[in-house]
Amino acid sequence: METQKCVLYDRDCIGCLECEMCDLDPNKVCDNCGKCLNIQDFATIKIDGIITDPDEATRHGKG
Repeated sequence: METQKCVLYDRDCIGCLECEMCDLDPNKVCDNCGKCLNIQDFATIKIDGIITDPDEATRHGKG
């Protein structure tokens, strides 16, 4: 029988189920809600400008 490696510690799995516990609420089993990952429903980027001239894009290294 092959033993599994622990995902949290450098050892073989001992069946403690610590890896299954919620990082934010240690009394709860992880349900993959993602709250500990700070996942957002949207992301934003800042646009400095829009280059429409192909020659200008080449000068700026964007082409």
